[in-house]
Amino acid sequence: MIVDIKSYFNIAELVCPHVFSAFGDRAWEFFRTDYLDTILFLRRHFGVKMYCNYLGMTQRGVRCNMCQIVKEKQRPYLSGHVLWCAGDWTFEGYEAEQIRHEIKSIAHLLPYPIRLERSVTWVHIDTLAYGRTGKITEFNG
Repeated sequence: MIVDIKSYFNIAELVCPHVFSAFGDRAWEFFRTDYLDTILFLRRHFGVKMYCNYLGMTQRGVRCNMCQIVKEKQRPYLSGHVLWCAGDWTFEGYEAEQIRHEIKSIAHLLPYPIRLERSVTWVHIDTLAYGRTGKITEFNG
């Protein structure tokens, strides 16, 4: 699967710079396969580029203990971003709400249940089980 996914994404766009600097291409080995299968499915299904860390944004994919977003937390932070199963995405040619609607319309095709964050300008996708209520669970961040 990692060979297939590398056709669409490179590791630097999926992890924070700290993780990339420390592990480079070996960082692929930490990802949960349900998450990688899901983003690969979405990329192939919609046939458009998907962007995670891009345009100077560096904390939309995997976050580590050195990332500012994580450091600022005052309570335990167990986001899919630190558990290697989440990303905040932009789909080329789609507004966030539009692609969330499209993803919900193909829920039955998804390889794994996912969670989508509501009412944000990006598309948060994760495969966490926390609070899951069905094939697609929406939550407020």
